[in-house]
Amino acid sequence: MQLDVTSNINHLAKNVSKNNHQSGFHLLSDNTDAFVARFALATLAEKTLDIQYYIMHQDASGQYLGYAILSAADRGVKVRILVDDINISGRDSNFKMLSQHENIQIRIFNPLTNRDWLRHIELLINLKRAGRRMHNKAFIADNASAIIGGRNIGDEYFDARNKLNFVDLDLLTIGPIVNDITTSFNDYWHSHWATPIEEISKARVARKQLLKLRRNLKDKWHHARNTEYFQSLKQASLTQKIINKKIDFTWADADLFYDRPEKLCKEQPEHTTHIGPQVMPYFNRAEKELLVATPYFVPGKRGVQWFSEKKKQGVDIKILTNSLAATDVTAVHAGYKKYRKQLLARGIHLFELKPTAKGLRSKTSKILEGSKQASLHAKYMVVDRQYVFIGSANLDPRSGLLNTEIGVMVNSRALAEKTTELFNRSASLENSYRLQLDKNNDSLSWLTRKDEKEITFVQEPDAGFARKLAVFLISLLPIENLL
Repeated sequence: MQLDVTSNINHLAKNVSKNNHQSGFHLLSDNTDAFVARFALATLAEKTLDIQYYIMHQDASGQYLGYAILSAADRGVKVRILVDDINISGRDSNFKMLSQHENIQIRIFNPLTNRDWLRHIELLINLKRAGRRMHNKAFIADNASAIIGGRNIGDEYFDARNKLNFVDLDLLTIGPIVNDITTSFNDYWHSHWATPIEEISKARVARKQLLKLRRNLKDKWHHARNTEYFQSLKQASLTQKIINKKIDFTWADADLFYDRPEKLCKEQPEHTTHIGPQVMPYFNRAEKELLVATPYFVPGKRGVQWFSEKKKQGVDIKILTNSLAATDVTAVHAGYKKYRKQLLARGIHLFELKPTAKGLRSKTSKILEGSKQASLHAKYMVVDRQYVFIGSANLDPRSGLLNTEIGVMVNSRALAEKTTELFNRSASLENSYRLQLDKNNDSLSWLTRKDEKEITFVQEPDAGFARKLAVFLISLLPIENLL
């Protein structure tokens, strides 16, 4: 990217903390900004790049970032990539090619034994182990700047698709918190669950193939410079802030929380290994307001009880999740829908994002003019407009018991106000359906606004028959603990 990004991100901060124990935080709610931030960190890195993801697609944006990462390695940056195995079927050879670089190491988390189509059978017959995944997301440069949050690496996370694009949220961070993020990465990197790609892949690769891969990635990037998407990146808000050397960081005290890799060996939550028991004290102290955004929401009986108790204590609770029409995981909606009436009857406010949600993406991204669907993927909570928790965890049994997660709790009224504004915009009637119960608590309805007129639906809005049938059939299965 032909941008003036020759200075370290830390030196681009508009405001500098007066307390050396505080960290700087910049919200990445815009998808193009989120791509620019990652590309900038890879471009600015001088010593190390540590990259940890659940999903790393090899689509357009994945290849653009691959070019930046390989370029960093070429100039001497030590690169470590840790990726979960569940979504890399058939791509061992590409990862193995990258690992031929003297400055790149790649490890696969909880790898399946079979590297071909038999892996799907292995997943079914060995679900107790193979179903446990690393859901963490982190992009760390020089142990000085980092990005954590909800986004994986892929076109749908960076507004580079013409169909589905996620509404998501990350934090660009600098300061002491980055050292904690690096510590969490090292815990996973050195765990017995992380295996070098060379030890599990039978794919044959030669060092000369790396030269071909480098040429291909370079060609892809130079070709991208003639696309509308590249123009949107050049016009992105964060790009302009980098050029003007004025990134507006919010400085605050913060704590990092993450599941230890040993969580995958545990059947029940434990304070020493699980993120849930560690962050719950912050949510328990809510006195006035609790905002929750989660794409996959399956609270279970205990969750419904907890929300009910907080409501009785006078806490106003608003929860934003996906509508059936917007969700990318129909099975989770089947688990969620059975709790809607219970929550509404107890005074909990529920909002479901519309697939036509607008005003939540980049104003400069022309690639989205033909986009037909938005889907919530952001995971965050705001407590009393003081504490903000942003990370990779959903509010569902899978995040609680089966996946590993990471998140940061920031004590900042300023950041809380910004995040609350984002929540309110997402949960507005223009972008979401507000769920309602009739007087007898029997029937659901969905209130929204279209063309400046309020409209009420009495069935799942904008969802086709096939989706509704799939939800009905899945809801009959005893699989809630896997959702």
